[in-house]
Amino acid sequence: MTDDFESISPVLSTLSALSNDLAALVQGASGYTVRVEDGSRLSGTGVIWSAAGIVVTTSHGLERDEDLTIELADGTAHKAILIGRDPESDIAVLKTDVEGLAAAPKALPEAVKVGSLVVAVGRPGKLGLQATLGLINSRYEVETNGKAEYILNTDAVLYPGFSGGPLVGADGNIVGIVNRWFGRGSAVALGVPVVDEVVASLEGYGRIRRGYLGIRTQVAPLPEALRATLEREQSHGLLIVQVEPGSPADIAGLLLGDAIVGIDSTPLIDVDSLRAHLLAGKTITIHTLRGGERRDFEVTIAVQR
Repeated sequence: MTDDFESISPVLSTLSALSNDLAALVQGASGYTVRVEDGSRLSGTGVIWSAAGIVVTTSHGLERDEDLTIELADGTAHKAILIGRDPESDIAVLKTDVEGLAAAPKALPEAVKVGSLVVAVGRPGKLGLQATLGLINSRYEVETNGKAEYILNTDAVLYPGFSGGPLVGADGNIVGIVNRWFGRGSAVALGVPVVDEVVASLEGYGRIRRGYLGIRTQVAPLPEALRATLEREQSHGLLIVQVEPGSPADIAGLLLGDAIVGIDSTPLIDVDSLRAHLLAGKTITIHTLRGGERRDFEVTIAVQR
């Protein structure tokens, strides 16, 4: 019996050390993980994003815009105001006047890797701090306003009220904000760069300054005869199915039925690629096929209202 215990003792020591480290990690996250109350029967989780009193939470978790409060780790409740919401990312930004807040430490993008151990932390309801353990299952790269960003999937369980809380890496830095609603039931976290971009825009303008072109498109295959005119390997383009009157696209001369095949000499094959070029105030050259001929149009992207 003694020999058996001695053989597993190193394993138990390792597990004990890991357990203590995880508990310390969660305790560290407790200081910047808050409970968000909007006066409804439900409450959500938020993260202290900056020492200036900026708190990030989910938009769907706030049923009201007024009479908002945040509850800190010490149990004290403080008033907060809504700076703005972004329905597309489902992020809401709050502001509190509490001084001396410690902001969440944020991971650098290059440190966020698939397979890394992560902890999802929440402060829902009246049950206090809660946590679950998992891995980063995938990292989906996106681009907004010309900046590289990412969305993460994790197998850490997100219980009701966890959305808006931090996904914390093994080094104690947060890698993103979890959101079960955004993932349509899956455990998804919006990467720190995504949240930073939304916070900066809502703080500066009260809304997201997204680019506006004024068209609707759908992916369409290019006939073999048209591919030859491109002088490159490209099997699909974006067929314009609607042009809004008075929009930047309309002013530039784009028409229903044009096939967009590139922007600024870069091939374009899907809607996400198009969105990456829609920077408000930027002038771009859109390459199209019209009637079997290549045509270029200069368009200045407007600010979406």
